[in-house]
Amino acid sequence: MSKEINIFSLYKKIIKSYYNKNSFVLFRKPNEKKIFFYLHYNSIKDETKKFFLIKNFNNNHTIKIQPKKIYSTNIQKYKGKIFPSFWEKNSSLLTYSYRYKKLIKKAIENIKKGFFKKVVLSRSIKIPFQNFDFKNTFVKLIYTYPNALISLWYDFKHGFWIGCSPELLMKCHNKQLKISVLAGTLWKETSKWTNKEIAEHKIVIKYILNMLKSYKGSIRIKNTKIKKIGHLKHLETSIYFFFDEIPDYNEILNRLHPTPSVCGYPKDQSLDFIHKNEEHKRNFYTGYFGIVDKTNMELYINLRCVRIKEDKKEMTLYAGSGITVDSNVHQECIETENKIKNILSQLIFK
Repeated sequence: MSKEINIFSLYKKIIKSYYNKNSFVLFRKPNEKKIFFYLHYNSIKDETKKFFLIKNFNNNHTIKIQPKKIYSTNIQKYKGKIFPSFWEKNSSLLTYSYRYKKLIKKAIENIKKGFFKKVVLSRSIKIPFQNFDFKNTFVKLIYTYPNALISLWYDFKHGFWIGCSPELLMKCHNKQLKISVLAGTLWKETSKWTNKEIAEHKIVIKYILNMLKSYKGSIRIKNTKIKKIGHLKHLETSIYFFFDEIPDYNEILNRLHPTPSVCGYPKDQSLDFIHKNEEHKRNFYTGYFGIVDKTNMELYINLRCVRIKEDKKEMTLYAGSGITVDSNVHQECIETENKIKNILSQLIFK
């Protein structure tokens, strides 16, 4: 259970945590009305208690925010206007680089040679800033993306990260597991789904079904739907598995991530290509985070996120695109541009 506090008390706790260099996370789960605050308490080592887990893409950095007490508050009304920002009106400022275009071409060549069927390639852009409005950006994200996990977390070693993740990696309780497949993107209302997006989506579903074959139980696959996140549309398929016996969910998590929605297929070959060819470090982008306790997990993939370095007055935004044999180089570049705008358009500066 959480202790309810008012918004002023919450802000005081956040500011105090930051100045004391304590890790914390502020988040709102998809389609919910409460904001939760976890502040790491150093003396707690009890793994059975609820904590917020954060893992980076390479799975070699783990942050556990274990609170002594969980705080919550009701969502406040956003007083500003939600309208297209400077960045959405000036997309030419986000033109893709020649290097990223070259990387996509290289990936398509490798796919044609049979090295892998899909690889997810990411890019990043760095933007200088003077004064960033954390509070109003967080509130604006809540109202703009009601069906995404909105999060703001801080760790002394890794700085601030803020974002809106639309993709549930896994949610489990007792014998029931839910996995949401989110792959395939469109950004124009008039656009129609092509074989490329459908094939890209099916690769992820096939990967998850193959993994679940090694467990005893029953499976249910829901019809594929369209999930809207701002001006973007994604194909989403929910997969449920009902185990005969409670499994080791940590083992499932280690097998599951990274899925082909953020890495590629086959996993080892696509991951090797990413490590050898991407010129930036993904850090916690396309890693995962969420709530964990003794019997439950609710983890999301860290997408549409921004890393904020207050000391250097610099922020880094990330985006990726799934490359298959049917990929169009120009369209894949435009897709990453639109994903960056999806989060960049919500940032508020003082």
